Amino acid sequence: MDRFSQSIIATQTGAAIGSIAGSIIGENIGGYRGSYMGSFIGSAAGALIGASIVNREQPHSRHPNIDKTVPSPYLIIRDIRLQDENWNRVVETGEDCRLIFEIYNEGENTAYDVTPMLKGGKGTRHLIYSPPAVIDKIKPGEKVLYKVNLSATRGLKSGEAVFEIYLDERNGFGTPREEFSIRTEGR
Repeated sequence: MDRFSQSIIATQTGAAIGSIAGSIIGENIGGYRGSYMGSFIGSAAGALIGASIVNREQPHSRHPNIDKTVPSPYLIIRDIRLQDENWNRVVETGEDCRLIFEIYNEGENTAYDVTPMLKGGKGTRHLIYSPPAVIDKIKPGEKVLYKVNLSATRGLKSGEAVFEIYLDERNGFGTPREEFSIRTEGR
């Protein structure tokens, strides 16, 4: 049973039990009006208690849309690095480079149609990088080395280029966005 259904059942059960208990207690204390008020207050309190019990039982995940009670893929991006022609770890105008990173599946199921998404931010105006390639599948415990071709055109300024990276996965088991930067040198 999914979390939403559990929450509905718990809320309804708590409201019913609270209504009955509140009605009995209220009638003993204040007659008909007490019964009515006790039923109302008991159903509200029971609904809140029932819903909070279900929410407390749910495991917390780094990925908020993933239910950890069901085995799923768990993707992680590691070791983002720049490989350039002269090995100085700086992107220079006219230089062909690569951004290289590793994608791990630390989950219990295979991830399908994984697409690494790279978005340029500050300082990336004169950088050209290859479009994303879809990785058919990444099995549990498997690692994939992913490479993005990168080059700089005239007009590149010296400083830092900031990128945002994340993974999309066919069934919604992607990663949150994270930021990284590389050094640039214009001519």
